[in-house]
Amino acid sequence: MGTLTAGVAKGMVATRFAKAVNIGLVVIVGVWHLGLDTLLMLRGWREYEPQSAAAGSWLALAVIQTVGSILLLRSALSGHTARLLAGAALATGVVATATYPAGGMISDVSWAWNTVGWFGVLLLIQRPLWELVALLGANTAVTIGFLVGGGALDQVMVARLLAVIYTTAGVQLTFAYLARQLNDGAREATEIASGQAERLARTTADETVHAERRRRYEYLRSRVEPLLRGLAERQLDPGDTVVRHRAAVEAARLRRLFVETDDTPHPLLHELRACADVAERRGVRVTLLSYGDLPDLPTSTRRELAEGALLVLATAVTRARVTVVTTPEDVVVSVVADAPPKTLVESPGPLTVSAVYDQEEDQLWWETRWPVRPAP
Repeated sequence: MGTLTAGVAKGMVATRFAKAVNIGLVVIVGVWHLGLDTLLMLRGWREYEPQSAAAGSWLALAVIQTVGSILLLRSALSGHTARLLAGAALATGVVATATYPAGGMISDVSWAWNTVGWFGVLLLIQRPLWELVALLGANTAVTIGFLVGGGALDQVMVARLLAVIYTTAGVQLTFAYLARQLNDGAREATEIASGQAERLARTTADETVHAERRRRYEYLRSRVEPLLRGLAERQLDPGDTVVRHRAAVEAARLRRLFVETDDTPHPLLHELRACADVAERRGVRVTLLSYGDLPDLPTSTRRELAEGALLVLATAVTRARVTVVTTPEDVVVSVVADAPPKTLVESPGPLTVSAVYDQEEDQLWWETRWPVRPAP
């Protein structure tokens, strides 16, 4: 279960980081196309021929950008869809480039080359890097083809072309590569942090188990060991009523101690049932009733709630009734038994408790109350 939880946590962190990268990429491409491309087209509007093709290309790329961005942010951009949209962007870039004036493939009016490259980064960010390299190569080949076809590829244009390739495709490839490296680094850091958290959790759990075992050992040494030693050394008489009462009480406490860490839907009822079992072995008829839905209770609280019932059950003669009542205000554990008048019940802790003894009917009523919500 811990491994599964840790794996889920690592996946969540990696997913959040990848989503942050995707959001940044969507913003970059959106500002680039809707901002810079629009400005370039408006400035050189008169030079495009035909203008309708230029406007249609801009609009088609805006649609591709919107669809791709939505799918990417929703983690619904499949490989087939990504390649299809990237191909459509490349084809639209060819149409846009065809509207440039002669020799204007690298000028103030050329906007499609760089834009298609960024679209490739957007659409293929989750695909193998070679797919982006292939798209950028094809996009560059389109521009070179138009330059060669227009007879504009001289030495000066070659130098400008190399500079543009370096500042466009180079930047786009670098961005895609760094995004992948950062994503891998975040995933690795998350795995390291998760591993440290798992080791710390295991250490804490081991220390908790060790402390619980020491607590139980100290209890056995301080309460049970003297009783057993007294019986073994014949210092205590097994037939003595006081000794038998002590033995019954410690047996019930031990039984509760063993079951208080059990994983059960209602640990308090489980512990009370264990105390009742000890009394039933002595021939006492025990009835255990519960009303209401018990909330989650700390071990120390359950121990205090059960202590009074434990002591009364240990001295019951023939019958006892244990009742657990849960209300929105408090949890009440009460026990009624035909215990002898000399039964001594002490408050086990700081809980609000009350005790009533009815001498005429030879019954002892002990009640322990734990407030769920503090009184106003």
